Amino acid sequence: MLERRIDNRKIVNTPVRLYHPELGRFDGMTNDISGGGVALKLNSYTNFLTEPPEDPILLRCCNTDVLYPVSCLRQTEFNLVVKFLE
Repeated sequence: MLERRIDNRKIVNTPVRLYHPELGRFDGMTNDISGGGVALKLNSYTNFLTEPPEDPILLRCCNTDVLYPVSCLRQTEFNLVVKFLE
């Protein structure tokens, strides 16, 4: 099967925190990461795809102080795939 992704994925399991401007803070773990985005396994379910927020969603790995602006691509019950905006 031909891989459609531009960037190769790497399996990385690290705690992350997602800051949504309207829904608040969500904790989870990364499943895999690439140059274009990251797959997250969240500790709780919230529908992120209802309406995109005006301000970007921010992603922070718990071992750094850097915030990455992201947007949602797709979501299942506890998994969320986001792409990096910068």
